[in-house]
Amino acid sequence: MTQSICTANQARQADTLAIQQYRIPSLLLMEHAAQECFCLLKKRLQNARSSVIVCGPGNNGADGLAIARLCKDHKIQCTVFLPDPCHLSMNEKIQWDMIQALDIPHISDLEPALKKIEQADVIIDALFGNGLDRPIQEPYSKIIQTINASNAFVASIDIASGLQATTGKALGICVHADQTLAIDCFKTGHYRNEGRQYSGQLFCLPIGIPDHLHDRLKTALLLETKDVQIPLRNSHSHKGTFGKALMIGGSQSMHGAITMACQACYRSGIGTLTCMIPDCIQEIVGQKMEFAMNLCAPSQDGTFALEGVACLDQEKSKYDILSLGNGMGRTKATELFVEHALKSDACVLLDADACWGLRDQLHLLDREAPVLLTPHLKEMTYLCQKDLKTIQEDPFDTVSTFCKEHPQCTLILKSDFTLIGHQDKLYVVDHANSALAKGGSGDILCGILTGLYGQCRDPLQAATTGVMIHNLCAAIKKDPASVMPQDLIEQIPIVFSSLREN
Repeated sequence: MTQSICTANQARQADTLAIQQYRIPSLLLMEHAAQECFCLLKKRLQNARSSVIVCGPGNNGADGLAIARLCKDHKIQCTVFLPDPCHLSMNEKIQWDMIQALDIPHISDLEPALKKIEQADVIIDALFGNGLDRPIQEPYSKIIQTINASNAFVASIDIASGLQATTGKALGICVHADQTLAIDCFKTGHYRNEGRQYSGQLFCLPIGIPDHLHDRLKTALLLETKDVQIPLRNSHSHKGTFGKALMIGGSQSMHGAITMACQACYRSGIGTLTCMIPDCIQEIVGQKMEFAMNLCAPSQDGTFALEGVACLDQEKSKYDILSLGNGMGRTKATELFVEHALKSDACVLLDADACWGLRDQLHLLDREAPVLLTPHLKEMTYLCQKDLKTIQEDPFDTVSTFCKEHPQCTLILKSDFTLIGHQDKLYVVDHANSALAKGGSGDILCGILTGLYGQCRDPLQAATTGVMIHNLCAAIKKDPASVMPQDLIEQIPIVFSSLREN
């Protein structure tokens, strides 16, 4: 099952519909949540010398109390801390009564509880869930401060307490979780703003809410390896079957960018590849690539000359996809190449400097043929009326709004996680890896995308599959600091083979 990523309100609506429309008792959903959390944490709890479940005044706290009962059933010692047992939700009152009836160790006084937290090996944070929308106050701020100061392993139920579930902003103080066990769906707050640093390792646990409720109650879908679709390759085919690509880029100071992009494209299955470069780097590029045809355009001062665009106009009708940007530089010629490419009938992929070259001519995106765009956060500022801070605060809205305004576009926003948008669809690829935080990795992604589009002719399939392949290429047995762009290119056939087998 592909996991949904929801705002706090979308998650609550799905929960309410499951209870009201499908008559699933809320206590049953709570029991499922507790069982899933317990199964994930069982081994760690069994090995702990001392564990504490810290519960707040709501259904998140009730989940924690239900986990305590399961610990009791499995003869695992744990202590429950419930600061204010006089003000509980209805479900939590039921769970609290069971805790007392079963004689499970519990504390309500602050000072002895804080000492217990300080000594714990494992802390389960069930203070506040996705309903929190105001700053943390005492005594809860003191409790969270003590949790963060401890040496314990901390697992947060649904969302780290103190984190706003939609925005990912810390409401004063927030639990630093080692793991977050998201209930039913991931929350946008796990990915936005401080959510990444406070959530730790993320897991999503099903609790019996019908999957189809999230068909409309979601912001995005989390893509996993099983979701990718490698283009089929019929044995009875020829090079034209798998697409003709023209990759435009390079300059005197950045000839490596276009060569890496072309190598990645060829490794990714393109049928034929032509590389359009400024004539000043013809000899250098020719020595690096024997597999691609070279098409040289006039140069000036080490980059494409303005008259080079005539070369593009003469050739562009021959290709299924045109990619632009890798190492082109930010010049008037780049703007002109972008304009003329977008006036073709081919799919156009704009990367790196080509995103800058598009900034004053966004109207050209309103065309019949598809467009793929691969900006990082700064480059995204060229494509929308938002500054960098606004994009960072809500990348979901940024991508969603852009794709609704430009329905022919498939946008890949690159950051520590990747957002892929197309019309009303939004996907997340979350394989954070600092090995990709290097110059050249974006050029390789561009090449993979170009090669995939040539085979499938579907920009969204190329985007989702290409981003996943790119991420999997970085998961090699090398220290991330030492991974070279060439390492990623050499991994492409290995990843393709693995995905095709599976």
